[in-house]
Amino acid sequence: MSVSREQMLEELRKAQQARDLLTELQRRLAGGNSEQEDLLTHLEQLAQSLSEADPIRLLIESAVGSARMRDSIKAGSDVSRSRSAIEGEISTLRGTIERMWAKADT
Repeated sequence: MSVSREQMLEELRKAQQARDLLTELQRRLAGGNSEQEDLLTHLEQLAQSLSEADPIRLLIESAVGSARMRDSIKAGSDVSRSRSAIEGEISTLRGTIERMWAKADT
């Protein structure tokens, strides 16, 4: 099954949104800010828009679970790991999209 360029771009957009939300969550956890529910809700909604096996969804769910269940230091570390992994996914998606465009140009 072939994935269209538009689907890849949408997946990239969602990954970038997840990264940005996790960055803000990490900042709030590090600052001791207890106002996180809005971010957690946005992250859960974003995760639900992805397939159950999507690695980005799994990373989001892991980070949200940690933020809800652990102290802020441990949760911050878990959120940081998820954010870093999503940055890797973003890099991979960008590379794939660039190859798709290069192929289309030939």
